[in-house]
Amino acid sequence: MTWGPSFMYYHCPECGIKFKYAIDMIPEFGDDYGKCPRCGAMGVYEKDGARTPDDADYEEVE
Repeated sequence: MTWGPSFMYYHCPECGIKFKYAIDMIPEFGDDYGKCPRCGAMGVYEKDGARTPDDADYEEVE
């Protein structure tokens, strides 16, 4: 049984947006994994796991 995709959730210390990366995208993003999609700052880790109730508050980085 699977719970669907797992994500790592972040917020940006520079511009303040909330964003998430799918965990299976780590190899694709490499060293850029966890960076803000808007300003490029390294995000501040908040949590990880399957989709959470506040998932819609986070922009998905693809």
